[in-house]
Amino acid sequence: MVADPPPPRDGRHPSRRRRAPPERHARPPAASRSPHRRAHARGPFRGAQPIRSGNRRVRGSGGVHVSGPLEGLRVVEICDELGQYAGKLLADMGANVVKIEPPEGSSARRVGPFVNDEPGPNRSLNFWYHNTNKRSAVLDLEGSESDRELARALIAGADIFLEALEPGRPAALGLDYDTLAPANPALIHCALTPFGQDGPWAHYRVSDLVALAAGGPMNMNGYDPEDAPGAPPIHGKGDQAYNTGAHFAVMGILTALLGRDASGEGQYIDCSMHEALSSATEVGLPHWLYTKTNITRQTGRHAAVIRTEPWIHRARDGKDVLVFNIGRSAESWGKLKRWMQSHGFGANFDEERFDDPMARQAARGTAEAKEIFAEVTRFVAALDAEDVYRGSQACGLPWGTVRSPDEAVDDPHLHDRGHFVATTGEGLEGEALMPGAPYVLSASPWELRRPAPKLGEHTDEVLAELRAPTPE
Repeated sequence: MVADPPPPRDGRHPSRRRRAPPERHARPPAASRSPHRRAHARGPFRGAQPIRSGNRRVRGSGGVHVSGPLEGLRVVEICDELGQYAGKLLADMGANVVKIEPPEGSSARRVGPFVNDEPGPNRSLNFWYHNTNKRSAVLDLEGSESDRELARALIAGADIFLEALEPGRPAALGLDYDTLAPANPALIHCALTPFGQDGPWAHYRVSDLVALAAGGPMNMNGYDPEDAPGAPPIHGKGDQAYNTGAHFAVMGILTALLGRDASGEGQYIDCSMHEALSSATEVGLPHWLYTKTNITRQTGRHAAVIRTEPWIHRARDGKDVLVFNIGRSAESWGKLKRWMQSHGFGANFDEERFDDPMARQAARGTAEAKEIFAEVTRFVAALDAEDVYRGSQACGLPWGTVRSPDEAVDDPHLHDRGHFVATTGEGLEGEALMPGAPYVLSASPWELRRPAPKLGEHTDEVLAELRAPTPE
């Protein structure tokens, strides 16, 4: 998140750019609408109006315009760092997400960075990003049976219950699937935990760092010995473990919604972050399963069974360029040769021994590959990074500059696509930019309807909806 957005290029703030939506098709007859959309008539927390297509105000959404492919779905979330991103993905796509928090607030509110480096429950930039489009309701689930009853009532009117509580804790609170399902047979209950609901590690404690280590991805990341002798595995930043688990949770939820469309019945989803991460080790796990061979970490490129030629090359202006896919086809090899030779490099590449694509490939151990990469290193060092980037793309090669965060934020391509959106929050003068839609849908667009909620901001509103009479 960045508090100082770059200047607009066409008089409009980049975050305000919007494509004109295509003309909507007529609403299908009631019989053809999916059950999880029709079920909305039960009321979001007892009080909904029938769904209408297009942007509209929906009772139970706090009076804001609602749009997106998941409009009409009601979600109750009890998540902290693990799971909050799943709730965000659902909320950003139109679902009505109520985040239940304890009186002191979710622990995610205590994760920095903070506005002006001043901690506070409503000042975490990390929380702002992971909780857009949600509403916050404070309930003391640990200390109040009446609050637990209110939570059960909210879930009784919901489509999805998303929680990241320790295994066994939902049952102790009366919030387990067996307790909830009789009052709401269509409920989809997704429990996202570090290691799943059973097994010897079910109650082990974990952090994002520990999860990446235990699941395997951390073993894939590191440096060549000559770059950092004896370096340990490296922790990938950005909540990668938590957010990988969240993505798998959302995939499970959407799959369960499709199942409910067919059967009309909900189900319980046991989603393990550990298992999600073990599926994200690229070549590491397959190599061990099939050949009993462990991979080797390498600087800025895929881990591999054997050492491969470096992909990161330093340009004349001191910036790094990632060089990938050299000469796999005759066409791309010819373009690369001509481009390099126009700058005085690769004169010997016309020799017949370079014609075989297998001889040109990295990790083949050939003398030709070593010569090519050594010459590419000298070539890149003679040009500025941006010139290498543009030239390689003109040759159809997937090379790119290694960008710093400030360069990525000022990327004209991202701004031209309207990727960044502006948000506000406590202690911030003006607006801050943050990433927006992870995908662009033509008929049901992503929309930032509200910033992340302040602690308990919507408690009264949510409980008033719960007590409202159900429309006939």
